[in-house]
Amino acid sequence: MNTQLKQRIDETVAQLTEQRQAEVLDFAEFLRARDQAAAQRKMDEGVALMREIIQSPPKARLSALKLDLTGFKFNRDEANER
Repeated sequence: MNTQLKQRIDETVAQLTEQRQAEVLDFAEFLRARDQAAAQRKMDEGVALMREIIQSPPKARLSALKLDLTGFKFNRDEANER
């Protein structure tokens, strides 16, 4: 967090009553928990996708990635240049 923002938050919260400060803390903890839950959902989705890919037969693994390759044209010369 940038120092200026932290200072503004500290100054603003310091002007509140103790009860309001507790509410600010509750809200900040709620936001942190929500972010952690969202991160955990993304991790779970990634793990589920990896399991699906691993359990797919080798020829079906590309489709398990759910990539849209329409319009893709392989150019061997271009690939060899890389």
